[in-house]
Amino acid sequence: MAWATSSNGQGRHWKELDLGKVRRAVIGTAFAQTEPAALEELGKKPDRLRLMINSDGTFHPKVILGRIGDKLCAIVGSANFTTAAYTSNTELSVLLEGTIHDPGLQAIDAYIEEQWKRGTELTDEWLAEYVLTWQAARRQRIVVPMARLEVGSVTDLEMPWSTYVEVLRKQEGRKLANGSRISVTGTSPSYAEELRLVNAAFRREPRFEKLTKDERNLLMGVGRSSSGFLGSMKPAGYARGIVNQSPELVGQVLDRLPLEGTVTLSDAADLLDELTQLKGVKIGVATRFFAVKRPDLFVSVNNGSNPQLAKLLGGREITNIKQYIALLRDVWATEWHRSKRPADAREAGLWECRAALLDAALYESV
Repeated sequence: MAWATSSNGQGRHWKELDLGKVRRAVIGTAFAQTEPAALEELGKKPDRLRLMINSDGTFHPKVILGRIGDKLCAIVGSANFTTAAYTSNTELSVLLEGTIHDPGLQAIDAYIEEQWKRGTELTDEWLAEYVLTWQAARRQRIVVPMARLEVGSVTDLEMPWSTYVEVLRKQEGRKLANGSRISVTGTSPSYAEELRLVNAAFRREPRFEKLTKDERNLLMGVGRSSSGFLGSMKPAGYARGIVNQSPELVGQVLDRLPLEGTVTLSDAADLLDELTQLKGVKIGVATRFFAVKRPDLFVSVNNGSNPQLAKLLGGREITNIKQYIALLRDVWATEWHRSKRPADAREAGLWECRAALLDAALYESV
């Protein structure tokens, strides 16, 4: 494999792999794309792993060869052994089946043997140095203008504040599958304007049930003032009914989420659990409310963002509070989220919405 990731052992592809049956693994290290945790796990069994550190050009094969008795099969194609390749990437592979006497499968076997001989054994000293290189590579996110941030695991979110700002900047004007375009700080409706309006509404009236109908609609992601990118409650009939007819039920929970200051993961979990007890208020609705009220801390889970968010948790879409809190723990631990408030006024505005704005880099219309 050119490279491999395990999402810290949580990737669905990795869990399907019986490591005890892996006789030989030759893994590339180009561009520091291979996850150290995957190498460490493969390296636990003696004489099972070889690293391709130097090669003519980029080491880029993707082939798996399996054998039972005289039977051989091979998967050859575009997919690396990574979480992204086995979840949401567009890949194409072919399955070849035969016996040890088939020339084509013999050639694949011989090729793997040749690469094995050229490979380098994993050592603790090399791995320690590689970890530092890999971490540095994660910090330098390369995003083409108007392209979505591609993630394969939560480690892809690790970057300094300056890089995160650049990622957000490159989302401006990104065209979605439905023909609409992302607007981060541009003309209304945009992420920044929507979040500014919500903040102004809560500054004027801290109690949810006392907000005007238009303001509550904005919080639900419906109406002309909403960009809709952070999720919309249009399909959530029961939730909209509660907001419109019994807003005090939502307010009993949402009012206890402070507009500023510290919120612990435990506090967040308790409030989310209480809010989702209301009929029709599922994790998407609840996180939409939390993200627009405290965009510095919370990420919205919606149909547009969940496929990419799922990659951060090993390919599992977020459907419950436990998964969401795991996501928050990882997001809050990133360098860009832990950074100090910038002195530059424009960057400070992004910083105050930094968690919610992650949606802009991951979102795709469905």
